[in-house]
Amino acid sequence: MQRPIYFLVICFMLCSFAVQAQPGSKTAGELATAHFNEGEDLLLNRKYEQALRSFEKAIKLQPGMLAAQRAAGYCSYFLRSYDKALNYFLKVVETDSMFSRIIYFQVADAYYKLGKPQLALQYFEKFKALQAVALSEFGFQAEKEVKMEVDCLWRLSANIQACKVSMDSLKFLNITEVRNLGPRINTRHDDYFPFLTNDQKKLFYTQHRNQPEKEEDLFYSEKEDGEWQSSTPFKGLNTPSFEGMSTFIRDGRRLYYTACGRENVLGPCDIWEALVNGEEVTGAGPVKGVLNSENWDSQAAVNCDGTVIYFSSNRAGGLGGTDIWRSEKRPDGSWSQPVNLGVKINTPENEEAPFISNDGKTLYFSSEGHLGLGDQDIFMSWLDVRTNQWSTPVNLGPPVNSPFRELGLFLTADGKTGYFASDRPGGQGQLDIYNFDLSDKLFGDPITYVEGFVRDSILLIGVKTDVAVNGKPAFRTDDNGRFFMCVGADETLDFGITQKGYFPYHNEFVVPEWSNKTFYTIEMLLRPTLTFTNAPEEPKKEKEPVEPPTPKGVKVNYQHTAFFQFDDHTLTPSEADKLESFLGALKNKKILKVEIIGFADDIGTDVYNLRISEERAKEVALALVRNNIVIDQIYLQGRGEIKNDDPKAMNRRVEVRITAME
Repeated sequence: MQRPIYFLVICFMLCSFAVQAQPGSKTAGELATAHFNEGEDLLLNRKYEQALRSFEKAIKLQPGMLAAQRAAGYCSYFLRSYDKALNYFLKVVETDSMFSRIIYFQVADAYYKLGKPQLALQYFEKFKALQAVALSEFGFQAEKEVKMEVDCLWRLSANIQACKVSMDSLKFLNITEVRNLGPRINTRHDDYFPFLTNDQKKLFYTQHRNQPEKEEDLFYSEKEDGEWQSSTPFKGLNTPSFEGMSTFIRDGRRLYYTACGRENVLGPCDIWEALVNGEEVTGAGPVKGVLNSENWDSQAAVNCDGTVIYFSSNRAGGLGGTDIWRSEKRPDGSWSQPVNLGVKINTPENEEAPFISNDGKTLYFSSEGHLGLGDQDIFMSWLDVRTNQWSTPVNLGPPVNSPFRELGLFLTADGKTGYFASDRPGGQGQLDIYNFDLSDKLFGDPITYVEGFVRDSILLIGVKTDVAVNGKPAFRTDDNGRFFMCVGADETLDFGITQKGYFPYHNEFVVPEWSNKTFYTIEMLLRPTLTFTNAPEEPKKEKEPVEPPTPKGVKVNYQHTAFFQFDDHTLTPSEADKLESFLGALKNKKILKVEIIGFADDIGTDVYNLRISEERAKEVALALVRNNIVIDQIYLQGRGEIKNDDPKAMNRRVEVRITAME
């Protein structure tokens, strides 16, 4: 339902209303007319509060002045005091049912905005029925209402249907109330596009300030003792340009957001991404592939595991306004050519702010084009996986939707709470963020967030490898052996891993239904084909050990040191060549003993330095395997950081000690 365009016609009509005053006395009549004329001038200048006071003075002096009653109703309507406007309009109708025909439409509109669709429907139908009555029956000002009636008649059918949708949706949902998040989140500015972490302890959202300087930034707030704390700008992402609508993959690591008016943005706004670890933000930049265009691309929503993205764009090929589009992530990490979701979802008006459910089968979005209850409503549509078609969208209904603007639905990871923005009365300012307890009818298929780790069974460090599951194309773990999946509850995962340097791995896991406030964790340990053991400590000798017999010949000790870059456990090409040359001299020799000891500099935590020193040692050990250095056992150890006066680059090293027979 669109806002009625009353203003110009109303002001034109007011000029003739005062003559209908029936003065009780000359003095009262003259005063009432003077106040009415004063109110008319103020209304023409859009000074609604002052105009209302003038009309009310006229009514107090002359209660029967219906023109003043109706004008006071207009002022109250423009001030969004719909209950007060309704009261004035009804007094006119009750006093003279034929005073005006269009006032029945205005009564209906006020009832609708007060959340009373049943009563609104009655008056919309009354207005429709009165079209059969001659215009001359409604008094001499009726001719001046014709222009306004054209607009009302054009919207009448949609408004009647909106009332019916509102009444039906009351049966569809069981949401009892919506709650404003309060002044620590909401301000006098626009606050919208909420997104919560899985544990629901951190809220991300967008704030758009119009004054004193126009800016749109990303903010977040943390919950302590059940209460949201004062919000903070999102450091590392905000710039002097505009940023908006942030959304994470459910693993909480990769963030997508809108970036506008800066270098590397193709259009007015593009979709960017970044990696987030706590408050550290890295790798911010445009998404890869062909997703962004020279048009406005914004408001990204990703599916649970980050393989599909939905967003809003006004690019060519749409149905008009802004449409919702879909793109898939390709194996190389880039995004495919976007596809318009089609006429079931998009209309000639604006569709925006998509959100996709955990199971990927329910799409929520805001629309001005579908049959709604207000300026912009939130709708949902279901995906038929057999036909890959979206269903006709359904209005979420009150109390989520209202006669005002609703935007940007978000559902928490546990599927129990919804968040959205609205500019309905009673908020802190313009768009405010609200939440509500979710009806069972909005639940999708239960999905469990799975965090997995592939590790070396001896060193317990992560292994970067390809993982096949349930016969599908393999995915790759990150540098720490981590991966993330969204899995149907009670689904069985059949994992298979083939990685050089390890025995083949196969195992099955049954995934339970999970709250998703924390991840369900799977650990897979790969057994090395070559046994690495930590170098043994020197035993306390009570007696001289008997040295085992050795092969004939002379023992020769060889030593090599490999150096590594900062924060890296892989060999540079130069260091790899030096190691290859060192190992080449040992081929075909009888190797008796190998010690590989890794070190790190003193930058970083003790735990991190120990881990990276172990990873460096393992990298060198695997180089021995690749060079066919045959031995039953290699002693391998990471000793962590070295604190000395040497240059730090000299401490990022691995020492190799090999004893061979000549």
